Amino acid sequence: MTIKSYIDNVKDEVYKCVHCGFCLTACPTYLVSGQELESPRGRITLMKATIESEIIPDSNTFAHWDRCIQCRACEPACPSGVNYGLLIEATKTGMNEVRSESFIYRYNLKIILNLLISKWFVNLNALIFRIYNKLKISQLINKVKLNKLLPKKINELEKMIPIINGFPLKSGNYPSDTNNNFKVMLFRGCVMPGIHGDNMRKTIYLLNHLGFDVEVLDNEVCCGSISSHNGDSDMTLKLAKTNIDNFLQNESKYLLISSAGCGTRIKEYNHLFNKNSSYYNKALLLKEKTMDIYEFLYNNLPFKPEGNINLTVSYQPACHLINTQKIIDPPVELLKMIPGIKYVELPSSNICCGAGGAYSITQPEWSKKVLNKKMTEFKSINADILTVSNPGCLIQLQNGIQESSISSDIMYVTDLLYNSYLKGEKNES
Repeated sequence: MTIKSYIDNVKDEVYKCVHCGFCLTACPTYLVSGQELESPRGRITLMKATIESEIIPDSNTFAHWDRCIQCRACEPACPSGVNYGLLIEATKTGMNEVRSESFIYRYNLKIILNLLISKWFVNLNALIFRIYNKLKISQLINKVKLNKLLPKKINELEKMIPIINGFPLKSGNYPSDTNNNFKVMLFRGCVMPGIHGDNMRKTIYLLNHLGFDVEVLDNEVCCGSISSHNGDSDMTLKLAKTNIDNFLQNESKYLLISSAGCGTRIKEYNHLFNKNSSYYNKALLLKEKTMDIYEFLYNNLPFKPEGNINLTVSYQPACHLINTQKIIDPPVELLKMIPGIKYVELPSSNICCGAGGAYSITQPEWSKKVLNKKMTEFKSINADILTVSNPGCLIQLQNGIQESSISSDIMYVTDLLYNSYLKGEKNES
């Protein structure tokens, strides 16, 4: 198949676009560049031109599509209801088909995607990063001016090395010591259990404290978002089928997701299958069983937090939480429940931070442009803590505050809830 045929398969969505421009003010790459072709409208124009044979997409065309973060903020802004996520994934699949004509590209992409979703690879890197941070190698590189000798791309990647929070989370059963409500599964995903193991354990302890038994399955696989964002539809389908079968066989009442990008992919598994497929109906069943952690907590809290946290707190929502899952209020309302917190809204909080899964690695220059804008806005509110709901956001924003020399902390909303429920100073009645 040609790239034209892939886009032609979703041409109904392409032609929904009336070029009104409402998407422009929601698009992070347009906001930092002012360039039409770095907006959803501009990228759809290139798709239309491809369908109508006005252009044959080349490397320059691909560059504009590649620069899309896939945050999907354009979707709620669009009065015509264009499903841009469907468009960009189809386009990326077509691009991948063209690029895969090169054996080297096809071979390297398969290796990279397989490594990124491998638990052993993520855990190995987490160990390396933990040692790297412990030995303060980054500070040593800067002190001896070695960074001036390294290539620019290596320097950029070095600055992206994340802070490792604890050892990797393992699969298993985590029963509650209190009166049980019901049992839930917690999805691990790829990056979060290796990089933020302690944060995931806090989520489990929080759920246990609230009376919920938790199970982390050993046979789960990657949600498939990394492969779908990079145009590998075959791998995405394979991963989706495995997860659908495994999670539907489990008797837990809900599948909880603490990574917003994973939540969107799993809730949209049905988009991957023909409506006549048995997996289409299975995917819809799994969707009904799947809840974001903040969606779940907001609707199932048996009692409110009581521990005082006297800090000024803001919140940067994950793009896939607000733009696709439409979960807007729960994280903020949960924060406001915590005694002592002064909540301050972050300007342009609906705009992406530039993380975008692997986007910060594949498009470091554009990711940095978007991040710098976000850091300028964060500085203006003087908050002690900026909370997030996605691992990519936490890693990206931690890098931002380090480079901007901001003294604030970046934390998950669940971390603050854990502190209030299990560590905070209790209110005296």
